[in-house]
Amino acid sequence: MRPGEARVRVVAEDWRSITYEAEFTQSNGERVVRRYQCALPKAIALRRLRATYIVGLWHEVDGASCYHVRQVVSPVLSSGDKAARDDAVLVARALVDMERRATCGATADSLKVHMVERAVDWQAL
Repeated sequence: MRPGEARVRVVAEDWRSITYEAEFTQSNGERVVRRYQCALPKAIALRRLRATYIVGLWHEVDGASCYHVRQVVSPVLSSGDKAARDDAVLVARALVDMERRATCGATADSLKVHMVERAVDWQAL
């Protein structure tokens, strides 16, 4: 990366906000990383909340069950419930695969769904 150029990526998101990370190199060669959290306007945040799902997945590891739970905003906010749930499961599987494959062997193909609930309906025990 040349001085003055920035690389920006999404590092976290939920229904309320999106956090970006910007990385750039200063003219003296020093690498700088900054994070910016952007709160979403209320109307968009509420629409994203309605499209947020809690997805529970599991797979077997050496004869034992390994469970993973992810909170996922369905990528297409205007999808019907069935399509939004399917999209949320797909995203959750991909996240677990990326984040946990090296640790527990979870792959998108090996993960089975045991729960998909809308976040607005989620009840803490």
